[in-house]
Amino acid sequence: MSKKIDQRLPGEIGKGVMPEYAALQSPWGKLISYHDALHYVNRYNGVISAAVMQVLRILVPDYVERSKAMCKNAYKRVKDPFLTPYGEMMKEDLNVHPFFKGNFAGGLVGDYGDECLLMCGRVNDFGTYRVEKELDVCYWDIVGSELGRATIGSLLGSADGLATWLEDGPTLDYHMVEAKCCGDLHCRVVAESREKFPMPPHESWECYGPIATADQIKTTPEEECEKEPMFFREDCGYTYVSGTCMENDASGAYPLSYQSNAASYMLPTIDDLIEEGLMEEKFVDHVIKCVCEAAGKSAFGEFYAKEGLRNWLGAPKDMDDGRLMGAHIEIYLQSMLSEYRVEAFNKDEVIYVIDRTNLIFAGPKYVDALISTWYGMTKTLVNAQWSLWEEPEGVDEDQLRIKIAKKADKYC
Repeated sequence: MSKKIDQRLPGEIGKGVMPEYAALQSPWGKLISYHDALHYVNRYNGVISAAVMQVLRILVPDYVERSKAMCKNAYKRVKDPFLTPYGEMMKEDLNVHPFFKGNFAGGLVGDYGDECLLMCGRVNDFGTYRVEKELDVCYWDIVGSELGRATIGSLLGSADGLATWLEDGPTLDYHMVEAKCCGDLHCRVVAESREKFPMPPHESWECYGPIATADQIKTTPEEECEKEPMFFREDCGYTYVSGTCMENDASGAYPLSYQSNAASYMLPTIDDLIEEGLMEEKFVDHVIKCVCEAAGKSAFGEFYAKEGLRNWLGAPKDMDDGRLMGAHIEIYLQSMLSEYRVEAFNKDEVIYVIDRTNLIFAGPKYVDALISTWYGMTKTLVNAQWSLWEEPEGVDEDQLRIKIAKKADKYC
């Protein structure tokens, strides 16, 4: 086959004649706005993460054991960076006031991160002895209730880590008393000082409550819920402003938005369990492959889903080959700010060489999950004659070459 690339109009054509916009561009010139790209990449990674959660559920069938492992990893993984000069830098970036004491300032870390991930809502209480944050949107709500527990582990890790740069003060006990992944209208984090609000002790994974200050909760009705973060709202001047006057815009939010991923709570936990000798890596890789292939096939199993993607990409109505899958991958890579080179893009084959750097934020196995998911997608987005696979020969370790073409395989 010839490594031919179908003609594409160069991006600079017409430059200076019409207004320029920050956007993704499909191979057929369809533009996807910055706003839509940010929502897209958050949801895309959330969907992949939902499959990765099923992987962990198979590997660790017991709910409590699984939740404990996730919370343990999340706490340490997030706390450790705050013990380095990074923690002092974050203290300055978040405008943490000199008189702040204890770990309640972790609420600033959580609020900033939530907004970057489009998890919009409001801070209802923020003080030395009590913090309450209410979320209206969460693209991770499809992953699983264990994730809600683990996010409290990471929030507590950031709070305790940041507290090492502050004067000693009350230590708050962080809880997620409501969670959208559990069917609640909101995600609600409440942190309380056990010195001021005594409650029986609990294990770290038991962080859905009960709490002592339930009567202080302020609930926003559904009709008043927000749908966009502050940096996408006119009433906020398209700027995120924290309670300590830290400011951030949509451009500043993007790096954390595309790099943060719910799978970063499951895959590093799996790595821990492999390192502890509790599971074999070969079997882990097998489960990732099986689960993610099935998830990929489900994505376009119904024919209307295929038509939806055509409209999203601006693809020709009569096109029914590997270029559809290739364009789907290109939009994802652009949204992840991953550099890639097109070696072939025609009716017979599609070949990309991709920089792995921005795809391994949740761990190296996230690339394996993507490849398996894309393989499954190819089978239903195009048809079963087509396949997607990695060709590692001839490229550096930090590069990923994938090919989409027709392939007969009696062991698929």
